[in-house]
Amino acid sequence: MTEQQHTSDSRHHLAIWCRAEVFTFGALTTPPPPDITPASLKSLVKYMKKSGTAGYPKMNYMLWRHIACSKLHMSEELAWMYFETYSMLTNVSAQRRIQTDIQTSKANTSTETERLKDSRKVDSLAFILLLFLQSFHQIDLKSTLSRDEWPNRKRNSDLDARKNRIYDEQSHQLFIQAHLDDLLNIVSDTSESSTSESVQSATLNMDAITALSYLFEGTLHDNLRKIVPLHVIIQNSSIQHEIGVNKSIVPFKNLSNLIRRSLIANPFQVGQTMKRGTLLPLPFNNPTHEQRSGRVLCNSNFADESHRFVLMTMINRSLSDQQSSEITNAEFRIHRCSYSYIYILAPLRCVEVRKCHNVTIVLGAVETTLKVTDCENVSISAVCRRLLISQCRSSSFYIHTPSRPLIQLNCASLLFAPYNSSHVELPEQMEHAGLCKELNLWNKPLVTHLAGYVDEQPWSLLPPDDFYPISSIRLEDQQTDGLLPLPLEYQSAMDKRQKSISTLANEITAAQLNPEQRQRFQRFVVSNFEAWLDATGNAKILNHLSSLQQQ
Repeated sequence: MTEQQHTSDSRHHLAIWCRAEVFTFGALTTPPPPDITPASLKSLVKYMKKSGTAGYPKMNYMLWRHIACSKLHMSEELAWMYFETYSMLTNVSAQRRIQTDIQTSKANTSTETERLKDSRKVDSLAFILLLFLQSFHQIDLKSTLSRDEWPNRKRNSDLDARKNRIYDEQSHQLFIQAHLDDLLNIVSDTSESSTSESVQSATLNMDAITALSYLFEGTLHDNLRKIVPLHVIIQNSSIQHEIGVNKSIVPFKNLSNLIRRSLIANPFQVGQTMKRGTLLPLPFNNPTHEQRSGRVLCNSNFADESHRFVLMTMINRSLSDQQSSEITNAEFRIHRCSYSYIYILAPLRCVEVRKCHNVTIVLGAVETTLKVTDCENVSISAVCRRLLISQCRSSSFYIHTPSRPLIQLNCASLLFAPYNSSHVELPEQMEHAGLCKELNLWNKPLVTHLAGYVDEQPWSLLPPDDFYPISSIRLEDQQTDGLLPLPLEYQSAMDKRQKSISTLANEITAAQLNPEQRQRFQRFVVSNFEAWLDATGNAKILNHLSSLQQQ
């Protein structure tokens, strides 16, 4: 760092970082259409501005569909996927989201549905920036080939792994450092065929700065409890004087230099949470782990509520129940867990499940995205606005979602079923998260990319006869009546099963067994049940549940 840069940073205590949610849940792993390039996005900005109120400062879906299909050569399904992705990552009120979903659920024809879509709008420049981010995974994949991933699978190379750890937030920072000028140029006031010299002398207006706030935020006073978007930072009088803002016009070169010297890794994500966060209790953690003990860490001791992040990692052969107020509305990451049952019934902002296998995860209401990556033999129950699946095999998803589940890179043998759980606080959580029970597209997945090992059809619907509800492990949370309506075929299968159980109970009663016969029958049932518990490993889970009852 030069002396001049050091003086500037010391004077302002300025730090700028990437909004993690936009990268983690907005940069999709589906490779973007080849026609999406910095030059083409620059042309699209010019085209939108010439399209009147349909294109700028807000763009409606009708115009975007035309651009996507005619100019970028993508399908209507992908066009809507990107449009919907942007909307999910903006601050829209829960009431408005519910109203929109209810209107969609009442649409009886495809024409009505398209009419509702056409009325939707996004901020034009910010949406274009989101399209630019779609190259993140494509570019980052090349760089990851030359570095170790953390946590490293090789236990004997931990020291080397520590030297090479790179967290997601650092990848975001590196991407911006490498492509910042392209990013700024897309929304700057320059011509399409700009030379490097003319770009450096270009300017940005406040609309462009506001759009950049979709990607950047920071703090002016080294205070992590007072976070502001980028456009608020630029409005600061001392910052304006430093970078030469004149009548709301920001010099390209000065803004680029300011962001570069102030850019840090997001201070609320994995790295700082592991370094500074607090440990949350694991009430059912098995103390006899063969592997390293699992941990749940939270950054609530240094982050405000809107930047809450929780990391659950290395839970193995255990049962975990997380309901602490510290995790409410947080971004939650479940990482490298195996052979476990995980219940998280607190409302969450977004969830990522990564590198897990042989786990059952039960979630309540997830306000935005549930992302499942590189998992095998997992069963997940959740109510969420979007389900995003990548590199997963042999897994089941019990989902209530108003958007089509997205199946991306390298997936196979996925089962989908309606949400199979309920608890007393779920209705309130759904209302707060902007999720309604009327619209559920759980059975309409969209396969966005076929590659690697994948079936001709990587997904199927769970047969109704194999559908079973799952209850909360806490008695006070259990709801006897199902909250969310089941499709007719699944409800009929459950009714039929319940009728069979009732019939069997009546037959046992009608058999009028004598005391000795009753005792022999009871021993037979108990013996077979205990054998099943041991064979499936569920006996250990019952022992954990017993410890809960004693607390």
